[in-house]
Amino acid sequence: MDWNEEYWPLVIQLYEKKPQGIKPMYGYDTVKLAVELHIQPKVIYEKMFEIRQPSRPSLRQLIDSLAGNHKKLNRRCRQLRSLQGMGNADEFFDGVEVNETFETDFKPVNAPTALITRRPLYTPAMLIMILDLYFRLVPQTMVTETPEVKETATLLGITPQDVCDILDIYTYCDPFMKHDDSLIDPMLPPCMRVWKRFCTADNADITTLSNLAQQMKAYWT
Repeated sequence: MDWNEEYWPLVIQLYEKKPQGIKPMYGYDTVKLAVELHIQPKVIYEKMFEIRQPSRPSLRQLIDSLAGNHKKLNRRCRQLRSLQGMGNADEFFDGVEVNETFETDFKPVNAPTALITRRPLYTPAMLIMILDLYFRLVPQTMVTETPEVKETATLLGITPQDVCDILDIYTYCDPFMKHDDSLIDPMLPPCMRVWKRFCTADNADITTLSNLAQQMKAYWT
């Protein structure tokens, strides 16, 4: 969906949330609002810059009216969410073509098999973080004792072994890694989809991957 001027109170509320100021593009609260509005986090992030330095008198007036009165601001946001049907997104968007892009990065990819395989719920965002780690390690260091593996596990709220499981699956996505066997694992298809977002048959866009991973880190911190 596109930006709507009616959404300003929601972004002001996000900006005013302590600590007051511009929140990270992939911070949890930014992503939560972006998913709520079906708008890219980048748009929400840019709107917060406008709030910090409003150039339009109408926006300045709205900020002055709401930012200093949290009760009024919260009431306005509740009313807006009620009018937009945000409390029941499935019903509100029923029959509306919604082009999900970034939203899917924060939705589990293994919900049907997680319990059976005794794995955590992985999202593409988590797989992106682990893929970034994959390119910063060599196979010999893709073990639970490696500090970077432990750090990633702590960040994502999973175990080092969970991280290593995905690292191992990525070796089956990597055309430069040779295996004598084939892998049958429900996590292979989602890992392969993330791999193909950043890697071709003979090249990997490590810079784009690394930059995105650095931005997404704010989601868990």
